[in-house]
Amino acid sequence: MTTIDPAASDTSFGELQRDPFFGVATDLIVDCLNDAFDDPAGGEVDRWTLSALPSTNHAADRHRMFTLAVGPTDVLYVERFLEDGEIVDYRVVLALSASVLTDRTGIAPGGLSARFPLLRFTPTTTGGDDVLVDWFVSDAGADDQFFDLPLAEAIRALADDLASHGRGPYAQQHNRAFAAHVLSRASDDE
Repeated sequence: MTTIDPAASDTSFGELQRDPFFGVATDLIVDCLNDAFDDPAGGEVDRWTLSALPSTNHAADRHRMFTLAVGPTDVLYVERFLEDGEIVDYRVVLALSASVLTDRTGIAPGGLSARFPLLRFTPTTTGGDDVLVDWFVSDAGADDQFFDLPLAEAIRALADDLASHGRGPYAQQHNRAFAAHVLSRASDDE
C-alpha cells in the first residue's frame, strides 16, 4: 500500500480551503500558471506541481499554505504567521526572472527596494536568473507595489528557463484536488 504525502492529501486541501486567504492564494496561483504556461493543464506534474500545507519550513509560528513549483524550483508560496494559534499575517513569495525585472524597470534587483520599499528582493542561491520577491499582506500598499512589477513577463521568462531543468522531484507532494480546483478557476479566467 502506498502512503500519500500529507501535502498531497484531500485532508490538507480541505483544511487549506478553510483558510481566510484561500481565495486570494488561489488567484495568485491561477495568475502565475496562466503567465507561465500557454496550457497550464497540459504541464501538470511534468512541468509544475502544487502542494497543500507542505511541511517546508514549518514552525510553531509559521506555516506554508502551499508551494507551486516549476520543475525543481519553488516559484510561489504563501506563509501564514501565527500568534497563540491565530493567523496574524501572510507573506507572499514569488520567484521572478531577474533579467526581465532589470530590463523592464531599468533597475538591477539590488536597487529595486528603493523604488518598491515595501517589497524585499532576494537573489536565490540556485545560480540562475531568478530573484525572490516577498511582501507581507499587512503592509498597506505592498500589494500595489507588487502588481506594479512586470509580473507576466518575469514569470514566463523564469518558467521558460526552468523548463531546461526538467521535471521536478515533487510529484509525490502534488495535490491533485487542489490543482483541479486551480485549473477550473484558470479556465474560468479565459
